[in-house]
Amino acid sequence: MTAARAEVPVRGRPRDAALDRRIAEAALDVLADSGIAAFTIEAVAHRAGVGKATIYRRYDGRDDVLASALDHLRDDTPAANSEGSSRERLEAALDFIRSPMTSTRGGRVMAQVISAGAQHPDFLATFYDRVLAPRRQILLGILRDGVSEGWVDPDADLDAVVTLLVGPMIFLKVWHGTPVAAISTDQILGLALRGVGVTPRASDS
Repeated sequence: MTAARAEVPVRGRPRDAALDRRIAEAALDVLADSGIAAFTIEAVAHRAGVGKATIYRRYDGRDDVLASALDHLRDDTPAANSEGSSRERLEAALDFIRSPMTSTRGGRVMAQVISAGAQHPDFLATFYDRVLAPRRQILLGILRDGVSEGWVDPDADLDAVVTLLVGPMIFLKVWHGTPVAAISTDQILGLALRGVGVTPRASDS
């Protein structure tokens, strides 16, 4: 006779969600301030005010802490509200992406990722999956609304359009404060839409 799985008692104390959050916030602070090379369990434990054993009871190691912390990175998520036209929401989201790296913790994390990405390709892939991919989905949703509203060509490759629009925003984010950053998001969006926007069709007559 075998016991039902549900009847097996759960060992140990329940996880403390507030403590988990504190560790994640500390990990993001260490990553933003010190970079990947200096990211250690010791540094995270010190910043969170806990012992290393507390972290090791929750995570398999340094990489697991890093990956989990990225799920808490929300301060640079593009605006996804439903107010205004999709064209207005897209411009607002792009404006947010190009904000100076020093203005948010997420921006400082991105600066660290960009600077060390070549040396840490696995972390770069994790950053894409956990941080960039969800933000791309937000922009794709706005562009799909643009198709419905009639200002985005339904035949356009929307994944390519997101890359086309986000690329200049990252460039301007990096070069904030220089003369090249004077170009507005509206100008860039307008130029891009000449290629992906709906154009009047010639009459058959």
